[in-house]
Amino acid sequence: MLLPISGLFSHLQFKLFNYFAISLLAILLIATAIESLVLNKLLTLPQSTQQQLTTLAEQASQLVTEGDIEALAEWEKRQDFTLYILDNDFQVISQREMHPHFIFKLKYLKQLKQPLGDRVQKPLIGVPLSPHLYDKLGQQQPQDLTLVVQLNANLHPAQQLSTSLWIIRTLVGLAVLLMFTSILSKYLITPLKHLQSGTQALASGKLDTRIAQNFSAKEHEFYRLATEFDHMAEQVQQSMLNQQRLVRDVSHELRTPLARQEIALHLLEKQLAGSHSTLISRLAHENAEMSSLINTMLNFSRLNNAYIELNIKAFPINEIQTRILNDIEFEAKEHQSIIWDPMLNTLIVNADQSLLLRAMDNVLRNALKYAGEHCTILVSYTQNAAGVTLVIADDGPGIDKLELETVFNPFTRMDDARHSSQGGYGLGLAIVKQSMKLLGGEVTAENQETGGLKINLFIPN
Repeated sequence: MLLPISGLFSHLQFKLFNYFAISLLAILLIATAIESLVLNKLLTLPQSTQQQLTTLAEQASQLVTEGDIEALAEWEKRQDFTLYILDNDFQVISQREMHPHFIFKLKYLKQLKQPLGDRVQKPLIGVPLSPHLYDKLGQQQPQDLTLVVQLNANLHPAQQLSTSLWIIRTLVGLAVLLMFTSILSKYLITPLKHLQSGTQALASGKLDTRIAQNFSAKEHEFYRLATEFDHMAEQVQQSMLNQQRLVRDVSHELRTPLARQEIALHLLEKQLAGSHSTLISRLAHENAEMSSLINTMLNFSRLNNAYIELNIKAFPINEIQTRILNDIEFEAKEHQSIIWDPMLNTLIVNADQSLLLRAMDNVLRNALKYAGEHCTILVSYTQNAAGVTLVIADDGPGIDKLELETVFNPFTRMDDARHSSQGGYGLGLAIVKQSMKLLGGEVTAENQETGGLKINLFIPN
């Protein structure tokens, strides 16, 4: 499907077309130039064949020196080549009859080191013999004799020419493509990497990310795209700041009347008789619930909307064990217990301590609320090359399999009646999920075969 040459990337499309056209033309021109330079070398007889013909010339010289014409003729017949020893007038000195086609081809006689044609055929190769030997043949004056050999077709260098030329074209094509790939990398891949890093930073919560400074105005398409990205990032940042300001202002406006209401309830409790204490306690409880909901929503909003500078460091997990259990065990009922695997005392994790503390605290509180009044919660871990998984498992009723994926969504209630009796707003596990996301890990839930819910907190290395 062809893209129209229009819009924001029209200039880029034209530039890419030029790059590919130039690269194709360069491949053709360079390959042709190299072929013309090396063609003579490729069509010259290899050293082994030249040595073979030189040896034949030496043998012929010896026979001519001995003056035995019959032996010379027999020697010519025995060779793997069709060959003759000719004088200056192209006459065979051994008196053997020369084929007419051989005589015709003498017009195209090639020298031993001379390049041959690019067609596989049987050319004639002339190897000169020493002139001072020829008196012994009865000649009045010495003549220059030549050993003329008809080369066998299988020895013609053009046999390998096609392969050699394709190798040259392939190497030239790869070289030119590598060169133009590096050019395209400069104009395409590098800007795309800047754009990718910018989107990743923005997605991770760095709302002050801007990328236009990494682009030149000469890169018209990418510069415009970068400026539009910066405009989008600025709009998102402003929107998030407005949202955070709204949440902060709303929480302040809500807390102020709640604080006044709490004071009024204390004063009212002192003035009214004991018969009204139940109603006042109920109002105080609702007031505390509202305050708790505001705090929870603010915590979730901060984790979900703000960029948090993490303090990632290695620390033993037992550093947060005491801090967690001091509050959790105080809130646990008589028949609820939390057991820590002793192996946790030697475990070192690499994470932000405050975020991990918040995640584990929320999971344990959630287990105490919904595992039942008689329950045991086991905290253990598994470890592999990828990281550490903290496992918090209870022996309660668990939850429906269909709800395992949604249990970490904000304001999710698996059982409205149970939640209303136990308290909570469906934000505890959502905070856990966001905390683990900020740590680069994840949280999953699964029902145990023996009963109860197991929460896995994965912390990457």
